[in-house]
Amino acid sequence: MMMMMASIVAVLFAAGIGVVIWKRNSDSHLSRERGWAMLILSIGTLLIIAQLLRIPVPNPTDWISAIFSPISKPITQWVEEDIKTK
Repeated sequence: MMMMMASIVAVLFAAGIGVVIWKRNSDSHLSRERGWAMLILSIGTLLIIAQLLRIPVPNPTDWISAIFSPISKPITQWVEEDIKTK
């Protein structure tokens, strides 16, 4: 019950911050910045809620290594072959 209340509080804080961002950027017609700010706020809020509900979230370094590991193997082989030929 306590985790659910904390999640609700996190969503309310994020909504308040979102309203401030929306109003500040709508006055100066910065729609692209407003969209990026809302996207980052949403991702951050989802990560906070996942931690509050004890959902396992991998580290960002794990995400980066998962993305770049298929790319890094051919590059490593290419560099090693280049070193051997010299």
